[in-house]
Amino acid sequence: MNLFQSIGRAVGLPRVVSEERFKKWRRESMDPVIRSGACYVPMPGKEQLRLYKDKQNRHHLGRYEWAKRVLSTSGATPERVLDCACGVGYGSAKLADIAQEVVSIDSNHHAIMRAESRYARESISWHAIDAAELRNHFEPESFDAVVSFQTIECLEDDRRFLADIVALLKPGGRLLIDTPARNRHISKPDNPHQKRNYATDEWIDLLLEHFSVVEAFDDLPEKRFLAQCDFPSNGSIVCCTKAEARNASD
Repeated sequence: MNLFQSIGRAVGLPRVVSEERFKKWRRESMDPVIRSGACYVPMPGKEQLRLYKDKQNRHHLGRYEWAKRVLSTSGATPERVLDCACGVGYGSAKLADIAQEVVSIDSNHHAIMRAESRYARESISWHAIDAAELRNHFEPESFDAVVSFQTIECLEDDRRFLADIVALLKPGGRLLIDTPARNRHISKPDNPHQKRNYATDEWIDLLLEHFSVVEAFDDLPEKRFLAQCDFPSNGSIVCCTKAEARNASD
C-alpha cells in the first residue's frame, strides 16, 4: 500500500477497484451470466464510475451516469423511462434515482433474473422482452425517454427498431443511445453478437431519418465528462429528440 492509498483509507475515501481485481472476480465467479460475457456485470456494491479506472468499467458505468445527468438536468424530470436491453440492471437502478418509473427489458432471461434479485425497487419493472418487438408490448407515446446502449448493432432490422422507439416516445421525448461507431462501415464485426458496425456519418444520418434533433458527442454539453468515460469514438453516443406535436392549425 502506497502513501496515497494509506491517506485515502485514513480519511474514508472509497477504494478504487483495479483492473486486475475486477478481471479476477469475473474469472472466478460461478454466476453463468458473468462467466458467459454476454453482458457487462459490475461488482456487487461497486456500481459507481468513481470506483474504477479501467476503460471497460468506465465506459459501461459512464453511459448510465451520463443518461442520469442528462435526464435530471434538462427540463422536467421524466415520469416513465424505458431501459432497452438493460442487462443485469445496474443502469436501471441509476435511472430509478431520477425517474418515477423505469421499465427494464432484456431478451436474456437469466440477466433479467439477476437484475430483479440484485436491483429490485418498487419503481422498476423487469421484463424478458426482445428489443426487436417493442411495439408488440408497449402502447404508443407511453414513454418520456428511452435509454438504449449497444443494442441497435445487434438487431437485424435497425430502422424498424428506431421507428418503434419513435412510436413509443411522447412528443418531445428523448432517446439516449450509443453504438460502436467506426471510421468505416463494418458488415461482419469480430463480435459475433453484432450484425454491423456503423461508420460515424452513416450512424448520424440513420438517426436523422427518425428524429427532429440529433446531438452527437461533439455537440453534447457534457462532452468532457463523456471523454473521461473512454468512449471509443466521438460519434458513438447520441441524444435524439422526437418532434413536438403540431397544432391542428399548423
